Amino acid sequence: MSVPPTSAETGLDPERIFGSVHFEGLTSVIVAVSGGSDSLGLLHLLAELCASRPQFPAIIAVTVDHCLRPEAAEEARYVATLCAELGVEHRTLAWDEPKPQTALSASARDARYRLLCQAAREADTDVILTGHTQDDQIETYAMRRLRTNGGGSDRGLAGMAPATLFEREIWLLRPLLGITREALRAYLRLRSIAWRDDPSNQDPKYERVRIRKALRDEERAAILASIAIKTEQRMAHNIGAAGLLQKSVTVHDGTLAEIERSAFAGDSDDLRLAAGVLLAAMGGLSMLPAAEICNRAIQHIAGDGTFRRVSLGRCVIEVKRDKAFIYRELRSLPEISVGAGETAIWDGRYRLTNWTKNPVEIVPVGKGNTGSIGEERSTNIHPGALKSSPAIVNEGEITSVICRDDHAKLPAGIALARHLSLFDHILSGYDISLARVLAELFSLPPYKGLPVNQINKN
Repeated sequence: MSVPPTSAETGLDPERIFGSVHFEGLTSVIVAVSGGSDSLGLLHLLAELCASRPQFPAIIAVTVDHCLRPEAAEEARYVATLCAELGVEHRTLAWDEPKPQTALSASARDARYRLLCQAAREADTDVILTGHTQDDQIETYAMRRLRTNGGGSDRGLAGMAPATLFEREIWLLRPLLGITREALRAYLRLRSIAWRDDPSNQDPKYERVRIRKALRDEERAAILASIAIKTEQRMAHNIGAAGLLQKSVTVHDGTLAEIERSAFAGDSDDLRLAAGVLLAAMGGLSMLPAAEICNRAIQHIAGDGTFRRVSLGRCVIEVKRDKAFIYRELRSLPEISVGAGETAIWDGRYRLTNWTKNPVEIVPVGKGNTGSIGEERSTNIHPGALKSSPAIVNEGEITSVICRDDHAKLPAGIALARHLSLFDHILSGYDISLARVLAELFSLPPYKGLPVNQINKN
């Protein structure tokens, strides 16, 4: 691998930049490289680190062509040429699916991460590195601040985490969050490495571009200080909420949360977060409910209101003496078909994989779909939790699944697992402590350990 020597003039030391990343034990890593200055800087810094160490994982550069601009294919070829000069393997993956008419940027981002994860699986690695910079972090904060001023949660003001877990299996790392874009460009200029600018980065129809142009240099230091504070607050609230859940909540068979009502008396951000996490997990939500819903849930759980049951966040909260119970309400429960060889998420709460040769259906137990659940056993199950649980219909036979023991009764070739939409698809490294406790409550496998020494690198 031919790599120019590191120059002290740039102030970019690969050992310092990547010092917190656990490369040990990895046989390869994926690096997302678009041809822009940020990702090319990441690639060359990583190549320098590789050249300085006797042992290092194989670097595989991946360029995603979104098939949205004619220049993208040529840019991918340019990246391939640079990679060949470095002795780095390169792959181009195309998002060649039909493009949506709305939310194109979000769909393109989802496709990019999906393709990068595909490349990681094929390379038998669970680490992807991206070139998000300090500039990206500042812009992200500014965009989220605008939304927060409209009444949203301020958890997002912690910005992008240095590590994010996708689908419980692949970590995406952002080692350049403390590096400015201009520092990376100076690093590339010193090595006579040209980068390719995406013209969309100057198009004011995109929110990020408008934010970038509006930001003043004197705002940067204050924003970075605010990000650091919000990060500490978010992680502290996670720990507090995790403690509340551990000491006061028991989850039965993934369908019924039992709560010690006395633990939910009070008014705090930790309490609101704990209530929101419970509602999201029991209701199959991928986002935390609004603060107003969380406050109403706390008031019902701890209060002495006249209503025994309320519906909030797709859940029913039922109060009985010193206990409260949360389970999925019957409204809007889906019925879906899962084709042969496919995997699908049902109601945001269950993941079904079908290895049989025929499609299978997932329907709510509802009324009458008790399937293999015997009458004696069904009387010992909370009726609301039972009715909103999944039933598998395979070749006309119904199998109801409400506890782990039932999974052994599933037809051969069908697997069903409890799914936590709040964390299982995308888990911010900031939230790992809270996610681990939630997984324990649901008797699920633990989330993967962080591949970095520390989370807060802002």
